Amino acid sequence: MLKIRISSPRLQASTTRPASRVAIIGGGYTGAIIAKLLVERGFREIDEVTVFEPRDQLGCGLAYDAQNIDVRLNVAAHRMRAIPGAPTAFLDWLQTSGTLTVDPQAITPEGIFARRRDFGRFMQAQLAPFLDSGAIRHVRQAVRTVDRQNEQWRITGSSGDTILADILILATGHPPASRPAALDRLNPLTAARVSDVFAPNAFNGIGNSDPILIVGSGLTAIDALSRLNAIGHNGNVTLLSRTGLIPRPHAGGGFSPFGDFRSTELASARKLLAKVRATIADAQAQGIPWQSVFDALRQHAQELWQGLPTGERQKFLRRLRRFYDVHRYRMPPQGAAILELGLDTGRVRVERGDLTSIAQDGQSLLAAIETRNGSTEVRCRRILLATGPESRSYAIHQRFLLGMHRDGLIQSDPFGLGLACDTVGRTLTVTGAPNTSLFIAGPPARPALGELTGVPEIAAQAANMVDRIICCCARETRTIVISPSV
Repeated sequence: MLKIRISSPRLQASTTRPASRVAIIGGGYTGAIIAKLLVERGFREIDEVTVFEPRDQLGCGLAYDAQNIDVRLNVAAHRMRAIPGAPTAFLDWLQTSGTLTVDPQAITPEGIFARRRDFGRFMQAQLAPFLDSGAIRHVRQAVRTVDRQNEQWRITGSSGDTILADILILATGHPPASRPAALDRLNPLTAARVSDVFAPNAFNGIGNSDPILIVGSGLTAIDALSRLNAIGHNGNVTLLSRTGLIPRPHAGGGFSPFGDFRSTELASARKLLAKVRATIADAQAQGIPWQSVFDALRQHAQELWQGLPTGERQKFLRRLRRFYDVHRYRMPPQGAAILELGLDTGRVRVERGDLTSIAQDGQSLLAAIETRNGSTEVRCRRILLATGPESRSYAIHQRFLLGMHRDGLIQSDPFGLGLACDTVGRTLTVTGAPNTSLFIAGPPARPALGELTGVPEIAAQAANMVDRIICCCARETRTIVISPSV
């Protein structure tokens, strides 16, 4: 059998080359699921899929590359709709792979809350056949530069390897965690006792009774508490954040989403807040937990975000975002139990304020905190950073992105959420026109879609993006199959 691919008549009259080679920068969950879908759905239109990812494995990224077994997903397995078209794939894998046999603690009344690294293993299993066959090429390098060459994208890796691609997808995930300004003024000895929670040796050398300060009070802070608990730590822990808000727990009982937020009238942050409060009151009157209301709100979050004018989006981010986050991104039951016990015994406390300075006092660190009621100090032996992503210009966090920004190929959005793109993921030029060969996938596309942090939302965006890319390629090429006569 002979297969011939030729340009369509429309393209033969132009100089545009049919798009068939795709490069993806970033091999975490987002980049991995896009690569998988491209190969599965575009086997006639896509010639080559290359993923730049310096980690040894695809599909893990920072979130699911945790080596310790104590950090868990904050979403029940039956809600981790990670594979488009197969919503129970992760749950099925947990049950058939024997993972639940060696991790019975994953099973709770609220659902199965697996370990983060097990989701990473699941994604590795999804990608393995395509990597083994060569359908997906994994370049284990960071990207050094990206530029345009003869209407194609030229991507150069840190080792100097270069590939050309017709379509480029940026799946670079969240920016690094923000760092309090007080950390910029530390001497080397003091700085050595301040660690990012995700650093490989962050928990090494912590004594069982050492007082600990965790900067941040979100899900990453709950992960840190879980890790401290696992190593036998029984000292005092202070969680510090500007709002003092902590993630809420999940509800048991298997309730379905409650409420309908599909309305063109919800075009302001104030009206949206009023609707949420009224719906929660209605739910509670029927014995339904508030968590069900936020599950319904999540289903319509992208539509609601797109319906908000720019000014109202700014109000939401400034006044309501943190309240939304702690209700939307809830704690795994295992972490909630550790936090509850710590609060009840007084071993864990939550402080609201800003870290202003850190000084060494013998074997201890003195952390100065500015609160609404004045100044206070926290004495500790170690400081763990569990802050959220840096909200400044997204492009400044990686050198190749900064170069693309200087060249006008990408632009940061005014809200600090990511990169400017449309709802399909196509980057927007300074004039607002979409670039049909440069896409933004996953969290950096939040400016257009709003809700784009959870796996189900990323999976849906990935599927829509892949279908759009394949559709464009199909219109630009056609394949003739010539079978030999028998």
